Amino acid sequence: MSLDLSTLSKEDLAAELKKREQAELAAARKAKTDFESDKKSFLTHSVSKFEHLNRELAELKQFTILEANKLYDRMYEVEGKEPKDTKSFTLKDDTLGLKVTVDRQERFTFTDEAIVHINAIKDIFREKFANRNQGFYQILDGILMKNTKGDYDPKLLAKARQQVKKLGDDALIAEFDKLEDCQRVVGTSLYARAYKKDENGKYKDIILQFSSL
Repeated sequence: MSLDLSTLSKEDLAAELKKREQAELAAARKAKTDFESDKKSFLTHSVSKFEHLNRELAELKQFTILEANKLYDRMYEVEGKEPKDTKSFTLKDDTLGLKVTVDRQERFTFTDEAIVHINAIKDIFREKFANRNQGFYQILDGILMKNTKGDYDPKLLAKARQQVKKLGDDALIAEFDKLEDCQRVVGTSLYARAYKKDENGKYKDIILQFSSL
């Protein structure tokens, strides 16, 4: 029911305004309380779900790599041969349209001396290409630039080394060879990927990476 404030006495008007002010304050407090409650509920549920899926994915990775390696060994055993040590292998069944690959990739880093050879390589690139083809030089220079962690990418440098050999520059090849000697293996990462044939008969990666979903 609406109230005609003009009909109220001064005292009743003051009381009514105070009542409405208190109601507004109560509504604001309730809105804030409800928001905090919903936020806590959201955070609890989401983080709990992330933790649950993290554990499941870790268990799935462990199971997949373990069982895949067992089957890889059995594949040789049934043929009466010794299993070969490998960094990557695939198990698949084309009738089912399913495939799993397992990869073991070594992680590299550089010794402190690597910067000497990297700077030498950059100087040679600059001398050879900066004036002749600035765009090409910037691409080459970008390959050697540090990443966000302040490190040089061994994989990119290894790819560049393969291309450098085609240039036939002895000084450049020598620096890349010295740079390769500065690489050290710091660990090994294991990866497992699952694939399934699509409607076109092509194997497609089943993506578990959160950012790609």
